[in-house]
Amino acid sequence: MTNWKSYLSRVARGRDHAEDLSREEAEALFIAWLDGALPEHVAGAFWVAYRIKGESLEELQGFHDALRSHFDLLSKPGRVLPVVFASYNGTKRRANLLPVLALALTRCGVPVVIHGPDLPTVSTASSPDPIAENTVYTAQILQRLGLASASSLAEADTLLRLQGLVYLPLSAWLPGLQRIFALRGSLGIRSSVHTLVKILHPFAPREAVVCAAVTHPRYLQRLQEFFLQTEILALCFRATEGEPFANPQRCPDLFTCQHGSARLLLAKDEMPVSRLVDLPENTVSATSAFTLGVLKGQYPLP
Repeated sequence: MTNWKSYLSRVARGRDHAEDLSREEAEALFIAWLDGALPEHVAGAFWVAYRIKGESLEELQGFHDALRSHFDLLSKPGRVLPVVFASYNGTKRRANLLPVLALALTRCGVPVVIHGPDLPTVSTASSPDPIAENTVYTAQILQRLGLASASSLAEADTLLRLQGLVYLPLSAWLPGLQRIFALRGSLGIRSSVHTLVKILHPFAPREAVVCAAVTHPRYLQRLQEFFLQTEILALCFRATEGEPFANPQRCPDLFTCQHGSARLLLAKDEMPVSRLVDLPENTVSATSAFTLGVLKGQYPLP
């Protein structure tokens, strides 16, 4: 039986004195966490410890190895590599443009998978808009547009081939991770799980392109290192309110990770865009209508 206390004593010494686990140790820890083998108080302690310490590259690889062992793979739907977005934040201050980006890609023949949190209800004309106060989630917009979300990986495979785009709730393919992710609500802080979901996709490692958007600049380098080590194809950039779309007012640096190297694909704007296309207010109904308008050619793509 693994002595999780000894692991915790190593990683919970603060940012300057904590030790890193090996890749194998990190994998064993996260498998136990996914399987519910960690007592709740120990799980909470690890959550806070990694919030303070951060993950080393080896730890991130070990956590990723654990997750990969816990789900079956989706089949690549065709010759074009699917693009995968992790959408867990929602937007509070500006319009959520991920759905219009995803649907524009789909229009170009690119399959798209968006994974994100489970939403207990969806916004309707008779219910509050949005679910969480002042927050608009991608899943709400997609449901308002009539796009079905998947309840399993098998259903995701079917919907991806029918719709070209599928929303995959975390519980539909990684219920253990969904249970861990829910700790954020009770503890009120982010941790390693929020980094993990950004790098995760449900296909074979080199059969998809991950759009990995980060909030903190130091993670741009860390995620590029991870993608190069794992040979996962990726596009890395600064997120907009934690969501994986570029800020239409000032484009961030866009880095590609492929063929063993990371390179700057597009340099950030040095100055904000002087004239920005009119964007909708941040509600499910307004953003859904705007998304349809863009797809119909009534508004330009931001």
